[in-house]
Amino acid sequence: MLKFIGIGSAFNTRLGNNSAFIKEGQEMLLIDCGGTVFQGLQQLDLLQGISKLKIIITHTHPDHIGSLGEVIFYCYYILNVEVELFYPNEEVIKSYLHIIGVTQAMYKLNGSKEVKFEANRLGLVNVQWLQQVHVDTMLAYGFILNTEKQKLYYSGDSSQLSDEIIEKLESGELDYIYQDSCGLDYEGNAHLYLYKLADQVKEKYRSQVYCMHLDQHIKVDEIKGLGFNVVERESVPNRIE
Repeated sequence: MLKFIGIGSAFNTRLGNNSAFIKEGQEMLLIDCGGTVFQGLQQLDLLQGISKLKIIITHTHPDHIGSLGEVIFYCYYILNVEVELFYPNEEVIKSYLHIIGVTQAMYKLNGSKEVKFEANRLGLVNVQWLQQVHVDTMLAYGFILNTEKQKLYYSGDSSQLSDEIIEKLESGELDYIYQDSCGLDYEGNAHLYLYKLADQVKEKYRSQVYCMHLDQHIKVDEIKGLGFNVVERESVPNRIE
Protein backbone atom coordinates (compact mmCIF):
# COMPACT_ATOMS: atom_id res chain seq x y z
CA MET A 1 0.00 0.00 0.00
CA LEU A 2 1.09 3.53 -0.72
CA LYS A 3 1.51 6.12 2.01
CA PHE A 4 0.77 9.80 1.43
CA ILE A 5 2.49 13.06 2.31
CA GLY A 6 -0.39 15.16 0.96
CA ILE A 7 -3.80 14.20 -0.40
CA GLY A 8 -5.24 17.46 -1.76
CA SER A 9 -5.80 19.02 -5.15
CA ALA A 10 -3.91 22.11 -6.29
CA PHE A 11 -6.27 24.53 -4.53
CA ASN A 12 -7.05 22.40 -1.47
CA THR A 13 -3.89 23.48 0.31
CA ARG A 14 -5.01 22.44 3.80
CA LEU A 15 -4.54 18.80 2.71
CA GLY A 16 -1.16 19.38 1.02
CA ASN A 17 -0.28 18.62 -2.59
CA ASN A 18 -1.07 15.02 -3.50
CA SER A 19 2.08 12.92 -3.18
CA ALA A 20 2.61 9.25 -2.35
CA PHE A 21 5.63 7.23 -1.32
CA ILE A 22 7.02 3.81 -0.50
CA LYS A 23 9.95 3.71 1.90
CA GLU A 24 11.76 0.46 2.57
CA GLY A 25 14.99 0.58 4.55
CA GLN A 26 17.36 3.10 2.98
CA GLU A 27 15.47 3.36 -0.29
CA MET A 28 12.50 5.55 -1.07
CA LEU A 29 10.17 5.86 -4.05
CA LEU A 30 8.33 9.19 -4.20
CA ILE A 31 5.40 9.92 -6.52
CA ASP A 32 5.22 13.59 -7.52
CA CYS A 33 6.81 16.50 -5.72
CA GLY A 34 4.44 19.47 -5.57
CA GLY A 35 5.03 22.79 -3.88
CA THR A 36 4.20 21.55 -0.36
CA VAL A 37 5.99 18.20 -0.62
CA PHE A 38 9.50 19.19 0.44
CA GLN A 39 8.10 20.70 3.62
CA GLY A 40 6.11 17.52 4.21
CA LEU A 41 9.18 15.35 3.69
CA GLN A 42 11.02 17.43 6.27
CA GLN A 43 8.22 17.41 8.81
CA LEU A 44 7.88 13.63 8.54
CA ASP A 45 11.69 13.07 8.54
CA LEU A 46 11.27 10.84 5.50
CA LEU A 47 14.58 11.76 3.88
CA GLN A 48 16.66 10.91 6.92
CA GLY A 49 18.67 7.71 6.59
CA ILE A 50 18.02 7.11 2.89
CA SER A 51 20.77 6.35 0.40
CA LYS A 52 18.66 6.34 -2.78
CA LEU A 53 15.63 8.38 -3.79
CA LYS A 54 13.62 7.60 -6.90
CA ILE A 55 10.94 10.08 -7.98
CA ILE A 56 8.11 9.37 -10.41
CA ILE A 57 6.66 12.51 -12.01
CA THR A 58 3.17 12.24 -13.52
CA HIS A 59 3.09 15.72 -15.10
CA THR A 60 4.50 19.20 -14.71
CA HIS A 61 1.75 21.21 -13.02
CA PRO A 62 3.16 23.10 -9.98
CA ASP A 63 1.23 20.97 -7.49
CA HIS A 64 3.15 17.99 -8.86
CA ILE A 65 6.68 19.37 -9.39
CA GLY A 66 6.71 22.67 -7.46
CA SER A 67 9.32 21.60 -4.88
CA LEU A 68 11.22 19.11 -7.04
CA GLY A 69 14.20 21.48 -7.21
CA GLU A 70 14.33 21.83 -3.42
CA VAL A 71 14.31 18.06 -2.96
CA ILE A 72 17.12 17.58 -5.47
CA PHE A 73 19.20 20.40 -3.95
CA TYR A 74 18.73 19.01 -0.44
CA CYS A 75 19.66 15.49 -1.47
CA TYR A 76 22.71 16.70 -3.42
CA TYR A 77 24.14 19.29 -1.05
CA ILE A 78 23.04 18.08 2.38
CA LEU A 79 22.44 14.33 2.24
CA ASN A 80 24.75 13.29 -0.61
CA VAL A 81 21.94 11.04 -1.81
CA GLU A 82 21.45 9.90 -5.39
CA VAL A 83 18.20 11.09 -6.98
CA GLU A 84 16.79 9.33 -10.03
CA LEU A 85 13.79 10.81 -11.85
CA PHE A 86 11.29 8.94 -14.01
CA TYR A 87 9.25 10.81 -16.61
CA PRO A 88 8.59 9.87 -20.26
CA ASN A 89 9.42 13.29 -21.74
CA GLU A 90 13.06 13.88 -20.81
CA GLU A 91 13.44 17.24 -22.54
CA VAL A 92 10.56 18.81 -20.61
CA ILE A 93 12.03 17.85 -17.22
CA LYS A 94 15.59 18.79 -18.24
CA SER A 95 14.41 22.20 -19.43
CA TYR A 96 12.42 22.88 -16.27
CA LEU A 97 15.26 21.86 -13.97
CA HIS A 98 17.77 23.90 -15.97
CA ILE A 99 15.61 27.01 -15.62
CA ILE A 100 15.48 26.68 -11.83
CA GLY A 101 19.23 26.05 -11.54
CA VAL A 102 19.38 22.27 -11.13
CA THR A 103 22.32 20.90 -13.12
CA GLN A 104 22.36 17.46 -14.73
CA ALA A 105 25.13 16.41 -12.34
CA MET A 106 22.61 16.55 -9.50
CA TYR A 107 20.24 13.85 -10.74
CA LYS A 108 19.73 10.95 -13.10
CA LEU A 109 16.80 10.89 -15.52
CA ASN A 110 15.08 7.86 -16.99
CA GLY A 111 12.63 8.59 -19.79
CA SER A 112 11.93 5.00 -20.82
CA LYS A 113 8.36 4.11 -21.71
CA GLU A 114 8.57 1.19 -19.32
CA VAL A 115 10.85 1.35 -16.29
CA LYS A 116 12.41 -1.53 -14.38
CA PHE A 117 14.73 -1.31 -11.39
CA GLU A 118 15.78 -3.35 -8.37
CA ALA A 119 14.98 -2.18 -4.86
CA ASN A 120 16.46 -4.07 -1.93
CA ARG A 121 13.22 -4.82 -0.08
CA LEU A 122 10.75 -4.46 -2.95
CA GLY A 123 12.57 -6.70 -5.40
CA LEU A 124 12.04 -5.96 -9.08
CA VAL A 125 9.91 -2.85 -9.60
CA ASN A 126 8.15 -2.26 -12.91
CA VAL A 127 6.51 1.03 -13.95
CA GLN A 128 4.34 1.05 -17.08
CA TRP A 129 3.33 4.55 -18.20
CA LEU A 130 -0.20 5.32 -19.41
CA GLN A 131 -0.99 8.65 -21.07
CA GLN A 132 -3.95 10.38 -19.43
CA VAL A 133 -6.71 12.78 -20.41
CA HIS A 134 -6.07 15.84 -18.24
CA VAL A 135 -5.45 19.23 -19.91
CA ASP A 136 -4.60 20.37 -23.44
CA THR A 137 -1.49 22.34 -22.42
CA MET A 138 0.71 19.39 -21.38
CA LEU A 139 1.04 15.64 -21.43
CA ALA A 140 0.03 13.84 -18.25
CA TYR A 141 0.68 10.24 -17.27
CA GLY A 142 -0.57 7.63 -14.89
CA PHE A 143 1.09 4.29 -14.46
CA ILE A 144 0.79 0.68 -13.40
CA LEU A 145 3.27 -0.14 -10.64
CA ASN A 146 4.22 -3.76 -10.03
CA THR A 147 6.36 -4.91 -7.12
CA GLU A 148 6.68 -8.32 -5.50
CA LYS A 149 4.25 -7.10 -2.83
CA GLN A 150 1.56 -5.30 -4.83
CA LYS A 151 0.19 -4.35 -8.22
CA LEU A 152 -1.51 -1.00 -8.45
CA TYR A 153 -2.71 1.68 -10.83
CA TYR A 154 -2.01 5.33 -10.05
CA SER A 155 -3.92 7.84 -12.12
CA GLY A 156 -1.86 10.96 -11.59
CA ASP A 157 -4.32 13.62 -12.76
CA SER A 158 -6.96 12.36 -15.17
CA SER A 159 -10.58 13.02 -16.04
CA GLN A 160 -11.10 9.39 -17.01
CA LEU A 161 -10.65 5.84 -15.75
CA SER A 162 -10.17 3.49 -18.66
CA ASP A 163 -12.11 0.27 -19.17
CA GLU A 164 -8.74 -1.49 -19.44
CA ILE A 165 -7.84 -0.57 -15.87
CA ILE A 166 -11.25 -1.60 -14.56
CA GLU A 167 -10.94 -4.94 -16.33
CA LYS A 168 -7.53 -5.50 -14.76
CA LEU A 169 -9.01 -4.81 -11.32
CA GLU A 170 -11.89 -7.20 -11.89
CA SER A 171 -9.62 -9.95 -13.24
CA GLY A 172 -7.23 -9.70 -10.27
CA GLU A 173 -4.36 -8.25 -12.30
CA LEU A 174 -4.47 -5.18 -10.04
CA ASP A 175 -4.73 -5.08 -6.26
CA TYR A 176 -5.58 -1.40 -5.97
CA ILE A 177 -6.56 1.67 -7.95
CA TYR A 178 -5.52 5.14 -6.77
CA GLN A 179 -7.72 7.64 -8.58
CA ASP A 180 -7.81 11.43 -8.40
CA SER A 181 -11.39 12.34 -7.58
CA CYS A 182 -13.37 15.56 -7.36
CA GLY A 183 -16.72 16.81 -6.13
CA LEU A 184 -17.61 19.04 -9.09
CA ASP A 185 -19.01 17.96 -12.44
CA TYR A 186 -18.69 20.37 -15.37
CA GLU A 187 -17.73 20.36 -19.03
CA GLY A 188 -13.97 20.25 -19.51
CA ASN A 189 -13.30 18.99 -15.97
CA ALA A 190 -9.65 17.89 -15.72
CA HIS A 191 -10.37 15.41 -12.90
CA LEU A 192 -12.75 12.50 -12.41
CA TYR A 193 -16.08 13.37 -10.80
CA LEU A 194 -16.85 11.02 -7.91
CA TYR A 195 -20.20 9.85 -9.26
CA LYS A 196 -18.73 9.11 -12.69
CA LEU A 197 -16.24 6.90 -10.88
CA ALA A 198 -19.14 5.20 -9.09
CA ASP A 199 -20.89 4.61 -12.42
CA GLN A 200 -17.82 2.79 -13.72
CA VAL A 201 -16.77 0.65 -10.76
CA LYS A 202 -19.03 -2.14 -9.52
CA GLU A 203 -19.80 -2.09 -5.81
CA LYS A 204 -17.94 -5.34 -5.10
CA TYR A 205 -14.65 -3.78 -6.30
CA ARG A 206 -14.96 -0.32 -4.75
CA SER A 207 -13.09 -1.29 -1.57
CA GLN A 208 -9.99 -1.68 -3.77
CA VAL A 209 -10.28 1.87 -5.09
CA TYR A 210 -8.66 4.74 -3.16
CA CYS A 211 -9.75 8.29 -3.91
CA MET A 212 -6.98 10.91 -3.75
CA HIS A 213 -6.17 14.46 -4.92
CA LEU A 214 -9.32 15.63 -3.16
CA ASP A 215 -10.80 19.05 -3.94
CA GLN A 216 -12.72 21.28 -1.53
CA HIS A 217 -16.06 20.06 -2.88
CA ILE A 218 -15.74 16.37 -2.12
CA LYS A 219 -16.72 14.87 1.22
CA VAL A 220 -14.97 11.91 2.85
CA ASP A 221 -18.26 10.52 4.19
CA GLU A 222 -19.73 10.71 0.71
CA ILE A 223 -16.78 8.79 -0.77
CA LYS A 224 -16.94 6.10 1.88
CA GLY A 225 -20.74 5.95 1.61
CA LEU A 226 -20.31 4.82 -1.99
CA GLY A 227 -17.96 2.04 -0.86
CA PHE A 228 -14.67 3.62 -1.90
CA ASN A 229 -11.67 4.23 0.34
CA VAL A 230 -9.96 7.56 0.92
CA VAL A 231 -6.19 7.88 1.17
CA GLU A 232 -4.93 9.21 4.49
CA ARG A 233 -2.19 11.74 5.04
CA GLU A 234 0.74 10.68 7.22
CA SER A 235 0.66 12.47 10.56
CA VAL A 236 3.57 14.59 11.74
CA PRO A 237 5.13 13.03 14.86
CA ASN A 238 5.09 14.98 18.10
CA ARG A 239 8.52 16.29 19.01
CA ILE A 240 9.96 17.60 22.24
CA GLU A 241 12.36 20.42 21.41
